[in-house]
Amino acid sequence: MPSYFETIEHNGKILALIVRKKHVARLKKSGEPLAFVTPNDFPFQIGIHNRKKEETLKPHFHLPFELLQNFSVQEFFYVISGSVKIDLYDDREHDAKVAEVIVKKGDSIVLNVGHGFTFLDDAQLIELKQGPYRGREQEKRFLD
Repeated sequence: MPSYFETIEHNGKILALIVRKKHVARLKKSGEPLAFVTPNDFPFQIGIHNRKKEETLKPHFHLPFELLQNFSVQEFFYVISGSVKIDLYDDREHDAKVAEVIVKKGDSIVLNVGHGFTFLDDAQLIELKQGPYRGREQEKRFLD
C-alpha cells in the first residue's frame, strides 16, 4: 500500500505526521476511498477522503468516550498559505529539540510532542486541537 504521509520519529516515538499536498494527489490517483494516516491509538484520527460525485455515507452519530484522564493532547495544522519551520521537542529528553520540519502551502501536520514555530513567510494556518479549552495556564507549559 502506498504511503500517504511522512512520519517524524525519535527514539521510537512518533513526533509528527505530515500529509503533504503530493500525498493527497497520490491517494486521488489510487482510487482508494479513504486512508487514515494516524495510528489507531492516537487521540486524533486523521483520514483523507477520496470520494466520487453523488457518493453517500450513511448518516451517523459518534458515541462519546467515557471520562478520559492523562490523555495526550495533539494538534493538527493545515497550511493555507506560506511556509513554517516547526521545531519538535521531546519531554523524555529534558525538553530537548530533537527534530525540525518545514511545512508549506497545502501541507498538514499532526503534532504529538512539544513544538515551536518560525514563520518563514506570511502564513495562514488552520489549527485543530482537543477541547474544551482550559485556559492558558492549564493548556501549555512553555520552554525557556
